[in-house]
Amino acid sequence: MQQRLSRATVLSIIATGLLSFMGTLVETSLNVTFATLTKQMQVNLATIQWLTTGYLLLTTLTMIASAHLIKRYPVKMLFLIAITCFTLGDLLSAVAPSFPIILLGRLIQAFSTGLSIPLMFHIILTSVPPRRLATYNGMAAMLIALGPALGPTYGGLLTAAWSWRMIFWLLLPMIVIVFFLGIFNLDLQPFSKEDRFDFWGFGLLAIILFLVDYTFNRAAKVGFLSWDFWGLLLVSGLLSVGFYIYNRHSSRHLVDFSILKNSIVSWHLLGYFLLQFINIGLSFIIPQVAQYILGQNAFVAGMILLPGALLGVIVAPLAGRWMDRLQTPLPIVVGHAVFLLGAAMFIIYDRQLTVALLIGFYFLLRLGFNLAFGNTISHASVQVQPKQKADINATFNMTQQYAGSLGTNIFAAIIGVYQLQHVSLRISTAQGALMDYWLIAVLAIIGLFAAWISYRQTMQKK
Repeated sequence: MQQRLSRATVLSIIATGLLSFMGTLVETSLNVTFATLTKQMQVNLATIQWLTTGYLLLTTLTMIASAHLIKRYPVKMLFLIAITCFTLGDLLSAVAPSFPIILLGRLIQAFSTGLSIPLMFHIILTSVPPRRLATYNGMAAMLIALGPALGPTYGGLLTAAWSWRMIFWLLLPMIVIVFFLGIFNLDLQPFSKEDRFDFWGFGLLAIILFLVDYTFNRAAKVGFLSWDFWGLLLVSGLLSVGFYIYNRHSSRHLVDFSILKNSIVSWHLLGYFLLQFINIGLSFIIPQVAQYILGQNAFVAGMILLPGALLGVIVAPLAGRWMDRLQTPLPIVVGHAVFLLGAAMFIIYDRQLTVALLIGFYFLLRLGFNLAFGNTISHASVQVQPKQKADINATFNMTQQYAGSLGTNIFAAIIGVYQLQHVSLRISTAQGALMDYWLIAVLAIIGLFAAWISYRQTMQKK
């Protein structure tokens, strides 16, 4: 394969990358507007956060189906469906008079994001030479990680200056540009037209993922010690066992889960999940801390995340180039270590947190995130056969999207449980946020362990 990519391939990556960026940007752009929307839409925090959780959940479900869609249908056709849905959802959200309407618009956009991100990685994994794969995956990871991190800043700025509706109106010019970039350059054809979709497996998995999210959403209203929470959790566990049994005996599969028999892939998948679980979760926590505890407005709450978001623009491609040169996953281990250090700072300085400290700690955490995130899927993808590229693409992207949905839900539930107490909103939010910080630190330790194990196994193979 030639080292130099064709102009059409580069523009195809840019088109799907920009559509993916817009999709991930609106994932978290409403997080800083929740205090405003709860009043305008007359719903509570546990309900309004479904604008983010529901978005991420449907994106996850679409990504599950993306392995089948990419195998069976032309990339250009899938791109046209994705950009049409994004435009429709954007317009619907912009004019929404009530919570159900804006939620519907968000879900339509989520379907678009669930298609566009796998399309971007599919073009990279099938068109980029192996020795440059980490560099291009680093740039792709930069886009899908920059969006959620920049979202609160984007949303906060527009909400403070104009209205939250401008979050959607301002995307229309970029949609037009992306459309013309994609329509004239995308040309990859399907490679397995006989692939059959597992409707029963998809339906069962969709129920499980929704039920887990709903379980933790319910906990925010009734507490973690209620029978409602534990009963729903038990049902979710039993359904998960049922899905495992079904998947082992079914002749159809949503994705080729045999890729997880490779222990390096499995450890990387765990680390990938935890990185995004914490990353998206913090993009929810920090704006709430800034507004409810520090008394800042939506604009300041969003700006806190801006330096860390912009850091990814520089670090992610350089991290990919570093791993391309080393040809080892050492940058992933370094990234997880820095990520853990950033997480620990939130606990150590919990009572002294200021806007400046929030900016600094999030900046450090994002440094570690960008060193590890894109490199993780790059190193995992070279562990499988070419025919399994679509499966590993769908598996990792589905995992990171659901991680964001579940992370937002669990962190919101913890804060929500403390807010049920009869104390001031400032004190209860601070108590809930501290519990979130501890959970983040524990998960960051597990992520570092997973990265270290995959590194050692890779070096032993060499």
